[in-house]
Amino acid sequence: MTESVAPHALPERLLDRKDVRAALLRHDFGAFFVLARKWSGISYMRIAEACDMKPERVGKLARGEGRVTSLEKMEQIADGLRVPGGLIRLAPRPWEGRESRRVSETARVTRSQAVPCPEVSPDLAAVRSFRAADRQMGGGHLYASVLHYLHHKMGPRIFGGETGQDSPRTFQAAASLTEMAGWMAHDTGHDQRAGDHFIKALSLAKAGGDHALSANIVASMSHLALQTGHPDKAGSLARAGRDHVTRGVRLPTLIARLHAMEARALAQLGDGDRARRSLAVAQKEIDKMPDTEPSPWISSFDTPALASEVALSLQDAGHLPAAVEAAEEAIALRAGDRARSRVFSQITLALIRTRQGEPEAACEVGRGLLGDCGTLGSLRITQQLDVLADALARYCAEPTVSDFLDCLAATRRQRALVLAGLGASPTHEGTAI
Repeated sequence: MTESVAPHALPERLLDRKDVRAALLRHDFGAFFVLARKWSGISYMRIAEACDMKPERVGKLARGEGRVTSLEKMEQIADGLRVPGGLIRLAPRPWEGRESRRVSETARVTRSQAVPCPEVSPDLAAVRSFRAADRQMGGGHLYASVLHYLHHKMGPRIFGGETGQDSPRTFQAAASLTEMAGWMAHDTGHDQRAGDHFIKALSLAKAGGDHALSANIVASMSHLALQTGHPDKAGSLARAGRDHVTRGVRLPTLIARLHAMEARALAQLGDGDRARRSLAVAQKEIDKMPDTEPSPWISSFDTPALASEVALSLQDAGHLPAAVEAAEEAIALRAGDRARSRVFSQITLALIRTRQGEPEAACEVGRGLLGDCGTLGSLRITQQLDVLADALARYCAEPTVSDFLDCLAATRRQRALVLAGLGASPTHEGTAI
């Protein structure tokens, strides 16, 4: 494929449409072709030419006859129409980094500026693409693609001695993607594998000389310890992470995350007062959050994320009214592109309402989340929905609760089919990459 822009590249405004993105995420290419013709004016003949397909095949797909199931054909469509891989749950396409540079160069020439825009490396494009798709779809849909990228794109450079002058950034990118793989493994119920990924990621970050990235990975290890019922270990890891921070550039968002992890550990250990003090420190750090991205390799920890952690800590500490306020803040502030995080906050709020003896309020929150979580590739969401169902079971005689539990059971069955296709099971563990 040449370096130039594809002759049938679609306008960016089309790929920004919610209906187009939804069609791509569910691999409904027929609906995508219909929307592309409607909103960008591209004919089915031109789509067929760009994607190396027969026009008759494109027309049948547009009429809802059949589906595209071949990975090779999906890649052809993505490359022919310049659809970023993350929008189709694929690895970033080889041209994505080049396109970013071309757009930057075009903007530079248009503005007649003398200073060129910085280039986006393919690895950084991959990190950003996978991260954005993960937040919207859940890690189960992307885990295999991230592992494929690590094995085939990064492995030869890491283990084959091809890193050259860019070796630190190569190790940093590999560390960031391996940490991401850890979270995706956790999202599908493979906690041991997730821990192995985190250990490998920490080694890669150290090889890349990135103390902030190392601290962020330790924070992930702390988070995993909380999720698996080891608050003592989680607290120790959070404090160790802060030691890493002192060796590099001071990042308020990262410090806030580490204090939030320690707060949750303290709350689970029954030390509510110290947990509140740690949360206060985290809030002060978040207030210092810069407007720019602190590090491209570190996932963001922002005000909604802190509000979510505050809600969980206060719930564990038994401060339920304050926990409700924090959970509601997390839901209100969380943008639509963070579907999984928003669902988790909604489940947290529903659980707190149940603990307060307000089952109808819990069901109202629950009804709001069921439509958003049906296809998310996250076993953790299913597990939390089961916890919510168990908590509400004592109120099942109430009609409102009974109706909601029926809806929840239907969603659970739908999610079981999605997760079965992803191999999401807590009973199959493996080794890290």
